[in-house]
Amino acid sequence: MLQHFNNLNTPLKCVHTYPTPEDQQSRFLGAGFHSAQARTLWDIWHDTSFVEPRSRSHLNSVEPFDEWEEFALFSLHYVLVEASKISHTSDVHNTKRPTMSPLELGAQVNAAQAINEMTAEVVSSPNNRRQRKFGAITVGTQIMIGMHGGIGNKGRIQTTDRYRLPSAEDNCARLPDPSINIPARACHTITRLGDGRELLIGGRTSPDEAMSGCWLGDVDGWKAVHDLPKSLYRHCAAAVSVPREGGDTIGVLIFGGRTTGGTINGEWYLWQETKGWSGLPVVSDSQCEPRFGATIAATRARQGLLLGGMTEQGTLCDGGAWEWSLENGSSQISLRPREDIHIRPRIGACLVQSSAGLLLVGGVSRSLLSEGEEIICIRDVHEETMDLGNIQNNNRGYSTVVAPLKLDFGSSRALLVGHAAYVAGSDLLLVGGGAVCFSFGAHWNHEIWTIHLPDGGRSSSLAQRWIMDTTPQPGIRPENDSQAEDAEVATIRSANVEDILRVKIETAEDFDRLLNLSRPFVIENLDIGSCTNTWTAEELIKRITVHQAQGDNMNFQRKNFQYVKKPFGDFITDCTRGAKQYMRSLSAEKPADQPASFRDDFPELRNDFHLPEQLATVARNEHSSPFRISGPVNMWLHYDVMANVLCQIRGSKVLALYPPSDALHFRIPPGSSSSPINVFANNTHGRGVVTNTHPHIRATFNAGDVLYVPPLWLHTAAPTENLSVSINVFFKSFKTGYSAGRDVYGNRDLQPYENGRRAIEKMVKSFDGLPKDIAGTYLERLADELKAKAKALREKGAN
Repeated sequence: MLQHFNNLNTPLKCVHTYPTPEDQQSRFLGAGFHSAQARTLWDIWHDTSFVEPRSRSHLNSVEPFDEWEEFALFSLHYVLVEASKISHTSDVHNTKRPTMSPLELGAQVNAAQAINEMTAEVVSSPNNRRQRKFGAITVGTQIMIGMHGGIGNKGRIQTTDRYRLPSAEDNCARLPDPSINIPARACHTITRLGDGRELLIGGRTSPDEAMSGCWLGDVDGWKAVHDLPKSLYRHCAAAVSVPREGGDTIGVLIFGGRTTGGTINGEWYLWQETKGWSGLPVVSDSQCEPRFGATIAATRARQGLLLGGMTEQGTLCDGGAWEWSLENGSSQISLRPREDIHIRPRIGACLVQSSAGLLLVGGVSRSLLSEGEEIICIRDVHEETMDLGNIQNNNRGYSTVVAPLKLDFGSSRALLVGHAAYVAGSDLLLVGGGAVCFSFGAHWNHEIWTIHLPDGGRSSSLAQRWIMDTTPQPGIRPENDSQAEDAEVATIRSANVEDILRVKIETAEDFDRLLNLSRPFVIENLDIGSCTNTWTAEELIKRITVHQAQGDNMNFQRKNFQYVKKPFGDFITDCTRGAKQYMRSLSAEKPADQPASFRDDFPELRNDFHLPEQLATVARNEHSSPFRISGPVNMWLHYDVMANVLCQIRGSKVLALYPPSDALHFRIPPGSSSSPINVFANNTHGRGVVTNTHPHIRATFNAGDVLYVPPLWLHTAAPTENLSVSINVFFKSFKTGYSAGRDVYGNRDLQPYENGRRAIEKMVKSFDGLPKDIAGTYLERLADELKAKAKALREKGAN
């Protein structure tokens, strides 16, 4: 967040002096106020005097919503301070601190009085910049685990990231990763059954589309098993021992979660391999309200603990901890509140068993969790360790002593939201996680943290450093692997290639006539200023923001580049030496609100470049003019909604452009404008491309040339020299149809398309309640009808 405001040139200077609500209160009291009260917006959200429960419940009917942790983090960064200088006998010098519930007060007291604060060693290793949250842990072997599914920076992920110990040997049969036949999902669970098998349950696509499918995995692969009684995501699950004739078997118990439409599930379900799912009646003297985002763990064969969660009104559950027990032959469940366990309610935490006790890891609470509260251990007060590894034979249970786990993450602290936790021996592994805090931008965990747990002195070994396993998986194409994408492109035969038209024009009318062709062209011999002669590397000196890439081809969907700041002279020098770097200028005054303007952003260079009179239409309808400099790195294939002219000032390039109708062949996600495919793979110069496309190629685009790119034409370029310098000028060529509101990059899709996507969501939702196969059939018929109308429009345009 602080970086966000720094980038806007509006740093939050007081936040370092007054970082907490209590500090803000003291600030006002120290300034002479008689009373002060500071509350975060997240705390106020829970206050019915500010927000009525029905108003919170109404949120999901306006727009399906599941970004609760991110909403909480966002709201925890804002504080409302009410201070008064009016003196009353009841509040003179009275600091009205935020109201804390008995549970929160109890958590502080319990933690303070716990038997010895436990200290754990933390080591980390790089995660290859993978971005994944709200996935689920799958265990391949004792030395290999995976994080399956979840959400990346461009939507749901279908594959599995694997982690392993680098030096260990394991001859055990390996549980394969979940099959690519299992649809992509997030907020699902994978529960280990104790016999090497795992059960994958539910999940969601969008917040309004829960999933009911379940899969059972063993060493031979994954197969679909009994569907859930209702579609669920953000439920919690635990393996349990189920008595049966001839000996106990392992089942899976689930509770809570959300269904399609946002309804909160309050039912308990038990899965058995031979019977499928069955609902369990609840026996309890107290009411345990329905919830989602809670966590459970088994502590005995048929007994365990339920913690946290969120209500249907979007507030944290304040009912404390619950003990659950399977009873009466596992045909019913008994619940009782554990009032002796005081833990601050959380959503999105993990609850795992370890030799040190039950570990509650991360999540979001009513207030920000300190580093000492992020991982809480529920310990046995009589013994230093608890053997919870075998749920069928362990009968010792858990104690009521809550102890914080003291950690030192160093300079790279984990954001324990959307993460996954797993215990391997005496080590706790934390993988994945991150949050997109709306306009503040995104933060992803790019480390694998291994936390060596204290175990009463029985082990003196240090934490083992786990690493990401990058071994190719047979039959599974890595989701974020550029080499896999390049290999795919290389196997596709060449398409029919057309050279980009090269022309010379004398007047503005000549340019306007060429615009009517609706195809790209290169203009020769235009006077664009002295820049083509004077802009040498030595003259271009300024501090700016650049992209630093990790390979020859940048990919916007995988974000295989990073944003860095460096002296402009160093940047230019690096480019001339072959560094994989790319700069695209932003507005100097308001980079988040205003489009780039070369004339305003680079006043010392403005007199060296101009649009010639032949391009009067461009100048008259200009939207933005970003300045671009790069080393030998390719721009990703993408389209721009606005037309533009690319003025090449130094260096040369190979150009590849594709008409709008080809967009369907380049795996561009809905709502996006960028393709992950590298059309310059294997030195094909853009010619070894996807079948049924219509590439337009220009192998010699030199300094002084001007390229016209029509709206929605996909395009990319590969430099043939180390240093490339150019200026883009985007302009509006349509009279109507542009999206309203802020459009800094000039690349928001046209308003009819954005409206159409919203209409599709409403159309799909209108089939709720019908059998899925019937709804699917009607939607496919509507899709065919829409395709027919699109074809008719194209044919009409061609005539």
